[in-house]
Amino acid sequence: MESREAAEISARKKSIVGILSNVAELGAARMEETIGKASLRDATIGTGVAVDKVLALTGQMSSINIVNVSTPSAEERAELTALDRKLDAIAAKLRGSAGS
Repeated sequence: MESREAAEISARKKSIVGILSNVAELGAARMEETIGKASLRDATIGTGVAVDKVLALTGQMSSINIVNVSTPSAEERAELTALDRKLDAIAAKLRGSAGS
């Protein structure tokens, strides 16, 4: 019973993949026809999607840059501000002694 269900699911997946492949092909052809008339925004989006799909279909990975930005807490900001003030005071003293 389970193997028959698995076979049915596999057959449905293959059918859906075939249908979606046809949709993708028709959509790509339509995109090719209309891309020259598209706005800059739409052409940019369409081009980006097309490039990503070509890379995916050819087994290539698009490069992704991930940046982690940590936001300091209020306490950390206060510590940084105090440190900045101390450094500013030292710099001011050094500038004053350099002029003497």
